[in-house]
Amino acid sequence: MFSLSQIEHDLPMPPHLLSRPLPDAIKAELERLFLDKVITKLGLCVSVYDIRSIEGGSIHPGEGCSTYKVSFRLLMFKPFNGEILVGRITGYDDKGLQVSLEFFSDICIPGHLMQFGTVSVQCSVSKASR
Repeated sequence: MFSLSQIEHDLPMPPHLLSRPLPDAIKAELERLFLDKVITKLGLCVSVYDIRSIEGGSIHPGEGCSTYKVSFRLLMFKPFNGEILVGRITGYDDKGLQVSLEFFSDICIPGHLMQFGTVSVQCSVSKASR
């Protein structure tokens, strides 16, 4: 379900981040770029696990930022096909179910992808039964 993926990326650093220590600034920029995003064939990025190396710091003509070649690992969430996940249903509408896992809450399961025989049941609770 979870895996570490090593990635190398040419990271342009905005000048306003360069007042911070370089590893902190790079981690903040990597989180801005990758956190809570789905990367094709890798899955959903949950966290920047660590930074393995930082090289460069060159400024390219016409750019106002320095670029670093960064090697880092991301903690990815990618359940395998058929894996059973435990979550909490946070809502249901015509589009399908909204589900929350412990670390991620924006999961929507479309109605047409639910198992055969799934039925929508509307419940109402009266004040007397509480």
